[in-house]
Amino acid sequence: MSILTLKNRRKLWLKVHLYLGLFAGAVFVVMGLTGSLLAFEYPLDEALNADLMTVSADDNKTIMPLDDIVAAGLKTVPANGKVLNIDFPRHQELAYALWFEQPSDNPTFPTRHQIFINPYTAKVTGQRLLIDFDHIWRDPFKDFILRLHYTLALGEKGMTIVGFIGIGLLFSVLTGLIVWWPNKGQFKKAITIKRHASVERFNFDLHKTVGFYSAFILLFAIASGVYLIFPDYGRGLVSVFSPVTPWASYQSEIPTGDKIPLSIKQITAITDARFPDGTYQFIVFPQSAQDVYLVGKRQADEVNQHHPYRQLWIDQYSGNILHTQDASTRTAGDVFDEWLYPLHTG
Repeated sequence: MSILTLKNRRKLWLKVHLYLGLFAGAVFVVMGLTGSLLAFEYPLDEALNADLMTVSADDNKTIMPLDDIVAAGLKTVPANGKVLNIDFPRHQELAYALWFEQPSDNPTFPTRHQIFINPYTAKVTGQRLLIDFDHIWRDPFKDFILRLHYTLALGEKGMTIVGFIGIGLLFSVLTGLIVWWPNKGQFKKAITIKRHASVERFNFDLHKTVGFYSAFILLFAIASGVYLIFPDYGRGLVSVFSPVTPWASYQSEIPTGDKIPLSIKQITAITDARFPDGTYQFIVFPQSAQDVYLVGKRQADEVNQHHPYRQLWIDQYSGNILHTQDASTRTAGDVFDEWLYPLHTG
């Protein structure tokens, strides 16, 4: 009776694994192919948009003042545009990127644009639409692939669909391990491919063997993807084991006299005084009279190359540093959260 029960359970898990694999696996192919391209997203984007993004540089050229670079970009922003932030070049042959957004058909997701400015001449090299969340075919190739990867070109609803498909894929991998699990004394047979077997047996052995060896990589890649789709739930789960620092929100103190925000030069001077080392990655501009400057200046040893953990929130009028986030303030949960994106993207 116990043997029959075991066989019935195995058949049940086999069916679950089969149908999850047929549905979620087909979507996983799309996510896997797009994810592979995204491992090279920055070099790919620069190669496809060299006229916009790249500049000629040598060691004798001097970078123009940052205020001049920003001012050049601001002249190109349309009247209904809202300036968001400036991204610093990753190397000396790239332009600065000034981000702005414009209203779209979907008020939740305005379209986002970039203006590129040559750091050595403070002249605009061009601009482009970067993100139209509901019409991804308008995006540049890199962002089209990114949106396809985590929304399947279905907009906001697509993110939720991809998240639940990811949960289905987790169960598919886990049920595959259950079906694969060998009987006593059969472990070696379960992790090898039989020689001189029929095509059917070869395909079966290939599936179960490759599936076993790749299962743990797949489990992490899928689980981390689900975490990135549902970050609030993911951070809440991690917080059960170690606190995760909440996303910060601060406000500037509006002065009674002149309400003139500090210049970018003054903001970088304040940042450099607090953190002399590191590499600037972005400065987010205040979006209202009470908002603050947010500065990202990555430390050399940070694992996340794209999203710096070290950041400063600076009062736009007084220049007071309202909050700092760096390695000295990290919890174990913060370290886990910081590592997740680079491990997911490779």
